[in-house]
Amino acid sequence: MQLLEKLEDIPQATMYRHLKQLNDANLIEVIETNKVRGTIEKNYAVKKENVKLSESDIEHTSVEEHLRYFMTYQANLLKEFEQYANKPQPVQYKEDGLGYWQATLHLTNDEMNQFGKELSEVVQKWTEVKASEKRQARTFATMFIPQK
Repeated sequence: MQLLEKLEDIPQATMYRHLKQLNDANLIEVIETNKVRGTIEKNYAVKKENVKLSESDIEHTSVEEHLRYFMTYQANLLKEFEQYANKPQPVQYKEDGLGYWQATLHLTNDEMNQFGKELSEVVQKWTEVKASEKRQARTFATMFIPQK
């Protein structure tokens, strides 16, 4: 139901079908069940260890598949941004912490690996913070595009 609230244009039957596919693919798991008015309510969580692309996955993914993955990634970000931008007034953006930017880094491969490791550690630390009424969910998205 929470997903349906966020993804307003998705029919309920489609959502259930996609949840089943994600569950069957071992990408999500039921972490809690509750009986609500005679119905079993399931709470799902992403199985983080199963949603990362391995080096082998990346090496064996075609250019067309990478482009499709990237377009899906961008479309999801655009949808989230659109849903956000249609609600508050622009004067609230700063208070909410909205921002988008890009920077070019000049790094050796070793420096890039170190940067990625440090960034991953920082992000991991903050993703472990539990949700609460005082906390607002914020999407942090990043990508690296080598320039040749």
